[in-house]
Amino acid sequence: MSASLPRPRHGWMLRWLSIIAGIALSLWVLFIAIRFYHVENRIQRWWMAWHPDSAWNQPRWRDHSLWLPGYRFDIEGREIPGIEDNLSGLDFDHGRGELIGVINRPGEVVILDTEGKLLRRHRLVGASDVEALAWLGDDRIALLQEGRRSIAVATLPRRDGEAILINPASVYALAPGERDNNGPEGMAYDSATDTLYVTKEHSPVALYAIRGLRNGGDLTTTDLTGWLKQMPFATDFSSIEFDRRHRHLLLLSDESQMLVEIGPRGEPVSWRSLDASSMGRLPAPQPEGVTLDDQGTIYVVSEPNLFYRLRRSN
Repeated sequence: MSASLPRPRHGWMLRWLSIIAGIALSLWVLFIAIRFYHVENRIQRWWMAWHPDSAWNQPRWRDHSLWLPGYRFDIEGREIPGIEDNLSGLDFDHGRGELIGVINRPGEVVILDTEGKLLRRHRLVGASDVEALAWLGDDRIALLQEGRRSIAVATLPRRDGEAILINPASVYALAPGERDNNGPEGMAYDSATDTLYVTKEHSPVALYAIRGLRNGGDLTTTDLTGWLKQMPFATDFSSIEFDRRHRHLLLLSDESQMLVEIGPRGEPVSWRSLDASSMGRLPAPQPEGVTLDDQGTIYVVSEPNLFYRLRRSN
């Protein structure tokens, strides 16, 4: 009788190691998908888009809002020569027809044209960790200092290279005593009612309306955070813009890669993903600023130095 071949002693160990390695790899891929690509938000957005009871992107808003589903990129991820890193907040100067951006480190205000070309730059003196800015009219701007939890009002120079000096008397505290990197991140201004809208990016997200800046007196703050509860699909809010024409708010989510439009009482209106329109193109890596011009064109800037433009096509 021939002897049977001995069975490998370690075969079962190799099988179990393969199973454990497969599980570990799957968990790692899932972590990357959630942590960096936020697939859970994409699934929720997909459900909203197809669910018949969704309050968002209803056809009745098409002619009475920005209607974000109708916007398309005509500039995607254009690098801005002369800016290397840390391009953050963005607003539109309705007096000059130019874009105003801010670089938080080193502190600097930059002026762009509507094609994303750098026109002028102004060093910030006396400001720290500026994450957003808002055009107030008459060459005045408000600068949002995240770490210091304050708003500084300054004059925008006309000559290239002229520094912007922050007068301590023109700095208004938002939340004295708090010092961390989860503070206010976005800001927009409604000149008709002298209202600044300020967003706290995350941990937790928040939205406030601040009135009285124009008169330089005591500021009054209204907490509008409840409006954000209808947007569980957006995990953060890195920037905000006020739509003068419809009196709506436009919010930008970095982590969720999307734009969201809400009405004057916080009601759901429309949303659009920031995923690039061309196959194979990556979305904005870190969108930090959004604004609108007088024609309703949307501009977005993303760190480190990328420029995007969206126009409504229908």
